[in-house]
Amino acid sequence: MVFPSTPDAQPVVRAKWLDQNWSTADRYWFHHASQGTSTIPVPYSWFVALEAPKLTLFGDPPMLASPAYMTRLGFIPSMKGGKNWQSAGYATAADPGQFSAWGDGQVNAANPGDLPVGFAITHAYRDPVTGQMLPDQVGLTCAACHTGHLEYKGTSLRIDGANSAASLDKLTSALGASLLLTDKLGWRFDRFARRVLGPDAGKADKDRLKAQLDATVAGILAGAKTTKPGTAEGFNRLDALNRIGNQVFFVDLAGARGFDSSVNNVANAAPVKYPHLWDTPWFIWAQYDASIMQPVIRNAGEALGVAARINLTSYDDRQKLWASSVDFKHLGQFEAMLSGPDPLKARPGGGVTGFAGLRAPKWPEAVLGKLDPALVAKGAALYAAHCQACHLAPVNAADQAFYGSANWTTPTQFGESFLKVKLVDQSYVGTDPGEAEILVKRQVKVPAGLGIEEGIKRGDSICFDQPSAQVTTTGFGQALANLVQQAVAKYITAHNITQKADTGLIHARQDSRPNCIQAKVAYKARPLDGIWATPPYLHNGSVPSLDALLGSDPAKDRPGTFCLGNRAYDPRKVGLETGLSWFGLACPAGTFRFDASQTGNSNRGHEFRDGPRGNGVIGPALNDDDRKAIIEFLKSQ
Repeated sequence: MVFPSTPDAQPVVRAKWLDQNWSTADRYWFHHASQGTSTIPVPYSWFVALEAPKLTLFGDPPMLASPAYMTRLGFIPSMKGGKNWQSAGYATAADPGQFSAWGDGQVNAANPGDLPVGFAITHAYRDPVTGQMLPDQVGLTCAACHTGHLEYKGTSLRIDGANSAASLDKLTSALGASLLLTDKLGWRFDRFARRVLGPDAGKADKDRLKAQLDATVAGILAGAKTTKPGTAEGFNRLDALNRIGNQVFFVDLAGARGFDSSVNNVANAAPVKYPHLWDTPWFIWAQYDASIMQPVIRNAGEALGVAARINLTSYDDRQKLWASSVDFKHLGQFEAMLSGPDPLKARPGGGVTGFAGLRAPKWPEAVLGKLDPALVAKGAALYAAHCQACHLAPVNAADQAFYGSANWTTPTQFGESFLKVKLVDQSYVGTDPGEAEILVKRQVKVPAGLGIEEGIKRGDSICFDQPSAQVTTTGFGQALANLVQQAVAKYITAHNITQKADTGLIHARQDSRPNCIQAKVAYKARPLDGIWATPPYLHNGSVPSLDALLGSDPAKDRPGTFCLGNRAYDPRKVGLETGLSWFGLACPAGTFRFDASQTGNSNRGHEFRDGPRGNGVIGPALNDDDRKAIIEFLKSQ
């Protein structure tokens, strides 16, 4: 059991949520609405009663779930539900409208435990596998991985849809260590029992709680032994695809009759930076590797990856098979809230509306400094010359070239078009191939009774819009796409829902895009609006700043090691401060030492240096003035 050290908290005098076209109620709902997950493997009542894994000589340790401790793990403090939740510290200057997913009473009661952004209560439900009622659970939401914060001179800039700075590894270690200390130290257990059971609990109730705690700790320790050593993720990063594969095809299939799910357990090998979400609902293909087309499949797959429960083992009872705890209604509402109305819809007076759901954050000049208009103009020309061919025209440029028909698919039967984000072969861009190779190389085995299909090949894609042959060994991506489709179908049938009805359950664009996947060793070149707010850079977070990324000598300009975990922002370099202590040999206590030499961590590729294009070289060497101009332009987007 690891007792994690945590970084010193950055001094924060004030917090500022940037205006991104969401109201305060929108934001709070997104931060705390459950997607049906039980990510934390203990009941909610236990989680809020645990002390942090610290030993103190005087007084009690801080609570594990307290804002002060969770902030050290990289999570963002939130507001406790109640009449004061909509305080000035949580609001923005602009407050456009209200999202109506919850009523005021539900919003006010959303976060009674003062949990961080991205933590939700999944209220008591019947386990789809065992049939037993589970008490209230704690689950991570989309916001846990897709809400960012950057600190600069005492101001915490908080950004919806940005990449998280959290470390799920440290959260897991902290939870395990807290449980172990509570289990082994009688005085800690006594305090825990008072919080869970109340001060008047009898010996029988305490003995029962202790037995449950013993079993929980034993289960966590046994599970830890199955974790294969791999590339450490640290702060800001997660091997999301391999984690989802392990959860669904190893953990969720454990106990299947006549099947050994351990064959599907793999080590983390390709951590990626949590991707930012603005604009993404309108991409024809999602994920860094452009592998998933349908948003419902993408979102429900993510929910299963953070431990929504699903029945994959009741082959003899098809009434139970595919039942899950996934809250598809909320997933549909998340997607609608992120996407907003059609960006190509004409506005009064001409032109298009542009992205009108969650919008990219604007550079906060009052905090980070004013932009230089002349330098921005120079950078715009350089962007057009060196970046636009892959990343497309600027999203908000006056000429609206970005919204030209060549960049968008032909309208579907519902009149919607989707952005054709350019896919660049890894052999050309030269960035680490690990993440893009997962769906190409990873195979999974599944029990025959599950009925997983191989899909229908259409060009470079494999689609599941009609029945196909069943398989017991197939690509990870195909298996996940078909499995999630079965779970969606089960929910629709169980709740007597028609996909034509606009219930908010299944987002309308499920019908616009079929359940297709593709596997290519390539990466998307997405639009760069708001890119200033998303360090570190490249898909695997291997470069700390835009200044380092655009340097003319990557071997020298990109540090091979740097520290993650303190969130301090450098507005000149546009990225994270990364200073090493002890002459470059160690990071400050509790932070994570990123090492570009590890598997999946290469910081090469996407290089501007003189020489033939390809093999990682995408443009000519940039002098200092040109680099500064491009960076200034990107700050303005």
